[in-house]
Amino acid sequence: MRDFHPHNSGHRQTHLPRRRTRFTLLLVAALGGQTHAQYVTRPKTSGLDRFHASLSVSVNEAARWFDSFFEDERYIAEEATSRVRLRPSLLLEEGEAPRGRFSVGASINVPRFNRRLKLVLSSNEDRTDDSRKLPSFATPDDIEGNETNVGLRYTLSDREHIDTRLAAGIKIGGNNIVDPFIGPRLRASWQHAPWQTRFTERVRWYTDIGWESQTRLDVERLLGDAWFFRVTLGARLREEDYDDSGLRYDFSPTLTQKLRHHAAIEYQWNTGFVTRPNHRVEETGLRVRFRKQVWRDWLFYEVNPRLVFRNSDDFRPTPGIEFRLEASFGGLDGKLPD
Repeated sequence: MRDFHPHNSGHRQTHLPRRRTRFTLLLVAALGGQTHAQYVTRPKTSGLDRFHASLSVSVNEAARWFDSFFEDERYIAEEATSRVRLRPSLLLEEGEAPRGRFSVGASINVPRFNRRLKLVLSSNEDRTDDSRKLPSFATPDDIEGNETNVGLRYTLSDREHIDTRLAAGIKIGGNNIVDPFIGPRLRASWQHAPWQTRFTERVRWYTDIGWESQTRLDVERLLGDAWFFRVTLGARLREEDYDDSGLRYDFSPTLTQKLRHHAAIEYQWNTGFVTRPNHRVEETGLRVRFRKQVWRDWLFYEVNPRLVFRNSDDFRPTPGIEFRLEASFGGLDGKLPD
């Protein structure tokens, strides 16, 4: 068989080479363009980069799962869906009469605001607004002195690692004193695998008690597949009681374990401080919180034993236990994976 040469004459010279040339040029152009696009749009990533990204996603997902399961204000304040909670509880503490209470918490989207405006209802023990009650270990007297907040919360900016919101409403005290309030809240987070840091600052002005600032810093990480560790530093500065107690702050390491059958247990050691009239420990104690889903996706019960040492009681060990039932409606999608 005779080999084909481009310089030979005849019909094959004028048509086939021309078609082959066009096809070759198109193929080279396509491959070259694809190679160039891959070079421009897909920078090289090392195995260390991919490992860091996977750890960052894991700790963030773990934080959201544990906070959502325990109905923590860190999750409730950030979720986009509406939610209503009913929570009856009973507190038994040595030397005190049993005290029961029934609290209601709600965070409801207002129509036509693209989930940016919410109607919020909360009490001291049922937070939906990133606020924290200090001291951390409520007494029976604290339970009787109930406080309720009703207001509107608007999301000014909501980005992946930072968002700002503005809230306005009224606080209704245990003696029916109505105190209007307004103020912003800032939340920011940073991931430095395997750790994650979250910072929250909430400032409010009340017509009755004046200015209040609440600050929280969380540093957290996932330990294995079933354990989650968090250290929290919280602080509150309130104009009304600054001369008496100054800055109130607490330090709380927490270890949480995910159990089988839709249950989890939380171990927390909390220590609260005040800076006036002198810098001192106000209270310290250990709390164990067992929480389990029963019967339906929206129904939970808790058994929470604790041992508290209060400065007002000369740090005498005071055992106690709380029993709690909770019905939570809305925002439960994907909360409890098997």
